[in-house]
Amino acid sequence: MSHGTSSALNSEQDLASIPMAGGGLSRLAIARLQSAGVPVAPLLRRVGLTPEAIADPEERLSVRSQVALLDEAAIALKDDRLGFTLARDFDPRELGLLYYVMASSQTLGGALKRVARYSRITNEALVVGYREGNRLVINLSYSGVPRHSDKHQIEFCMFAVLRLCRMLTGQNLVPQYFSIAHHRSGGTSEMARFVGTKVEFGADRDEFALSLDARELPLIHADPYLNDLLLKYCEAALAGRTGDVSQLRTRVENAISSLLPHGRVLVEDVARGLGMSKRTLARKLSDEGLNFTEILQQLRRDLAVRYLGDRKLHVSKIAWLLGFHEVSAFTHACKRWTGKTPREMRTAGAF
Repeated sequence: MSHGTSSALNSEQDLASIPMAGGGLSRLAIARLQSAGVPVAPLLRRVGLTPEAIADPEERLSVRSQVALLDEAAIALKDDRLGFTLARDFDPRELGLLYYVMASSQTLGGALKRVARYSRITNEALVVGYREGNRLVINLSYSGVPRHSDKHQIEFCMFAVLRLCRMLTGQNLVPQYFSIAHHRSGGTSEMARFVGTKVEFGADRDEFALSLDARELPLIHADPYLNDLLLKYCEAALAGRTGDVSQLRTRVENAISSLLPHGRVLVEDVARGLGMSKRTLARKLSDEGLNFTEILQQLRRDLAVRYLGDRKLHVSKIAWLLGFHEVSAFTHACKRWTGKTPREMRTAGAF
């Protein structure tokens, strides 16, 4: 095989591994921008999207572009809780097939099992977990997209799922707990009022739990005949999606992100979390020209820039979030990465 042919195949594989989404959330954000009188064409150009792609409801968008679009829209709208406000206000029927297969289910437990199985139809990067024990737990994670790059999409999904649980049962369900992995320095009181309990940010995972009794709650629009028909459509749509789009670097980054605030991040802990040995992880990384230490340092740098952009977050808190035991160690790392101290970076607006 020629080098040119090999490169072309690699490019095709790279394109095939890009997680795609139906784009409904992007279109909700664009509608919000337009209603506020914000010009959307320049914003779309900055994130690599076109007005034509947004205008076509059948056009799928890359999840990374959607995440970037939501960041831009939040800035333009001066709404740092954009994911939450969209989740609170949108018409769930805009979810299309996924909404209707949930709504026609017999019980809430059945509906949540279906969203866990079929969420990839709407968003290939989104992995919805559902488990039953002494409570009913719904958790979200990302495949093929770095979790640390996102804030608004994950908040939309978390609050939207809770809202759907309430709408489909006709009951104001209050979670036993509600946790989100990224950090917020304030402005969460409205979120807590919506949920009915404290929203814990900076948690180990994105998840919430309901009483186990909620599993058997009947749904208002249950329709077993319609549900059977929609399940066939969902299975066909799922079969048409790409396979596991998870990329090794992204999986490693997401595993590191949850460990950083606990202090020293060890490669064996990350490997164990990914279901492999330290040696296997090192070999797989080497095969892709990657190095664990370099991934860790780059991730810390990226997170430092993101956290320093939130001026309400104290530098000492950021140091802790990044796994530094001392502010001085964080300061030295910042100077090594950027040539500036954390405070100099904030003063220069180097974000």
